[in-house]
Amino acid sequence: MRCVTVCFILIALFSTAANSEPVVLFDAGNTQPMPDRVQISPPNYQQSLRLPDIPQNVDPLPVLSQALTPGPVQSRVIDRPGLDRPVFIVGYDELSLKWLRHNLEPLKRHRATGIVVNVENQDQLRQLRQAAEGLEVNPVPGDKIARKLELTHYPVLISKNRIEQ
Repeated sequence: MRCVTVCFILIALFSTAANSEPVVLFDAGNTQPMPDRVQISPPNYQQSLRLPDIPQNVDPLPVLSQALTPGPVQSRVIDRPGLDRPVFIVGYDELSLKWLRHNLEPLKRHRATGIVVNVENQDQLRQLRQAAEGLEVNPVPGDKIARKLELTHYPVLISKNRIEQ
């Protein structure tokens, strides 16, 4: 019962404050009276701004990496403790496709993520994704990766402690 009384008191206070005249804190003498009714037209939602249709899941192609080419990779030890899942780097070339097919089971077992560093069009990317049989494969420019990991060739598998072909 006490809660109901408090609610009624609060409603009474706020309703009288909402209907009272505004309090003038400062008047420099330059105040202009506003017209009684200001005509504000409501927004026309029928003619709202329409953004152009952007296709979803469109890969940025072509992806070309100047620092990486198909070729042999010498296995070596690295220290990348933040790399939770192995990453493989391939391109659209015969060596990469053969390597991908040959290493598919270990890549799947380790849930490796694929990076395609040289691919020109959607058809080539689609063929690489089909060869990867469900593994995630995304086109990414590889020049920065090549510099950081001192790579010049691919296909390659990179784990937290090893680079190997």
